Amino acid sequence: MGGKFYLREWWLVGYQGLDALLQMIFGKGEVLVPQNGRWNVKQLYEPVRVERWVLVNFSARCDINYLARQLVNCGRNKGVNLSPPCIIEEDSNGRFQNPLIRVDRMIAMIFARLGDQCSEIQFVFCVLPDRKNSDIYGPWKKKLLTELGVPTQCACPVKVNDPYLYNILLKVNSKLGGINSLLDAEKECYIPIISSSPTIILGMDVSHGSPGQADNPSISAVVSSRCWPLISRYRAFVRTQSPKVEMIDSLFQPSEDGKDTGFIRGALFEFFESTKKRKPEQMIIFRYVQRLPRHMGSLTVGW
Repeated sequence: MGGKFYLREWWLVGYQGLDALLQMIFGKGEVLVPQNGRWNVKQLYEPVRVERWVLVNFSARCDINYLARQLVNCGRNKGVNLSPPCIIEEDSNGRFQNPLIRVDRMIAMIFARLGDQCSEIQFVFCVLPDRKNSDIYGPWKKKLLTELGVPTQCACPVKVNDPYLYNILLKVNSKLGGINSLLDAEKECYIPIISSSPTIILGMDVSHGSPGQADNPSISAVVSSRCWPLISRYRAFVRTQSPKVEMIDSLFQPSEDGKDTGFIRGALFEFFESTKKRKPEQMIIFRYVQRLPRHMGSLTVGW
């Protein structure tokens, strides 16, 4: 990358003019061209197979068994092979406990139910009690992702239908290493700028707990593309940080032995390993515009 960094402004364009460029490839080679920004998918391009997963329920309003059946059926239709999950429901008395206690109790129930098989869990689906600003979300993500290293998907289903379940499956499939779709332009390597030169694409964001839970940690995340010239295969990095802090403090993170264990090094190493030892010559970053300039120092450390 030559040690040079540029900040350029991007602009919005009407989506109608993009339809012709967005020819998409799905499972079994199905090619679709979006019509007015919409498309109907039969199967995902590279679906995963999930042998062992857990469905936990913190909500008193959710029919968890119905949700499990519908999710498995929708997955089958889209090519995602989901085995029946291990279902664990929170005891009704536990719903009045502190969020941290509720999370710890649910984790203990998972270990008690599965025992040695816990190491085989591919992901945990968590039904939250509240649709917005659930005080369970932060502690749950911290425990599952950063402490146990288990992928998790959170949701608060209000209306369980095929579009809702399909959106969930897209997230799960991507988190577990599958590919939902490819752009014909990336497969044939004719995306302007990106296809001609090794390019890594990064997305960054921070999510915060509810306003009434000031002590809950914030969740910082970076998603990075891998396997260039593809852009539809990517890796996610997630960590907790101080509550209500919008700046990501783990982009560059030196350890006690002097090595960098931050997000950016991890993303660059993943790119390097997945592209036959090639280094990115360009970096495209998607980040809240007021925050990006303040991140540039962390991006350049050690390069």
